[in-house]
Amino acid sequence: MKEVKMYIINNRTCIIYPYFDQYGNLFAIVIETEGVYLVNLSPMEIVEHSLLNYGSSYQGAKEGARHLLGNTTMNPLMISEKLGIYAIPTMSPSSKECVWFMLGQYKKHLPIEKNIVNVLFKNGYETKLSISQKSFENKLQKAFRLREHMEEMGKQEFEYTAFSGYSVVVDPNTNGYIFREYN
Repeated sequence: MKEVKMYIINNRTCIIYPYFDQYGNLFAIVIETEGVYLVNLSPMEIVEHSLLNYGSSYQGAKEGARHLLGNTTMNPLMISEKLGIYAIPTMSPSSKECVWFMLGQYKKHLPIEKNIVNVLFKNGYETKLSISQKSFENKLQKAFRLREHMEEMGKQEFEYTAFSGYSVVVDPNTNGYIFREYN
């Protein structure tokens, strides 16, 4: 396991676990498709830092997901639209025990016990998460809906109609703009 001070979620990120050191400090363990990192940031700090690096913010991603998915809680977040990265929290993101997994690396899951789900990632990595099958599947569904919505938005063409016979000019008296009809 390689120790790093900073980490940005990317296409290889599978899952981010909280990790408490011997002194109770919160860090993160990140599993990538071909590596494991101990990051000197909390999982939430990694999510926030990653969003900022992709030109967004935690608050913006949270509000955007809520707007698109409805007034639900613990929504997935779009980390990067261009790279198609969606992060899914296993519980409230404000909880220090929250684990984040990435939709793009998810392969399948299988319930093991009442509140334990085994998750398999595309690279063959498996983990057991403390979450019920129903809750896990609801979180997956929301992430698939968010991704689908964003992909559809990218395909839409927007048409704008220009008005003929009008112009916008600067009003010399107020330095504002005037919408004028001309013949």
